[in-house]
Amino acid sequence: YEFSLLYALARRVGHVLSRETILIMARGTAEESFDRSVDVRISRIRQKIGDDPRTPRYLKTIRGVGYMLCAPTDS
Repeated sequence: YEFSLLYALARRVGHVLSRETILIMARGTAEESFDRSVDVRISRIRQKIGDDPRTPRYLKTIRGVGYMLCAPTDS
C-alpha cells in the first residue's frame, strides 16, 4: 500500500493531491479507508526515505489540501 501511495504521488510530481485523490490513485477507491490512513502511510514513507517531517524535502504537507511529492533538486 505504501508503494502504491508513493507511486501515485510520483505520477504527479510537483502537484498537490488531496487525500481522496491519493486513495483513488493508489487503491482505486476512496471508500475503503479513512483520510487519516493516508497521513499514517505518509509518515511511514517519510521515515523510510529519511525525510524530516518538520522540514520535508520530498513529501510536503499542504495544510487543508493534501500532499505533494517534490522533484529532487541538485545541491
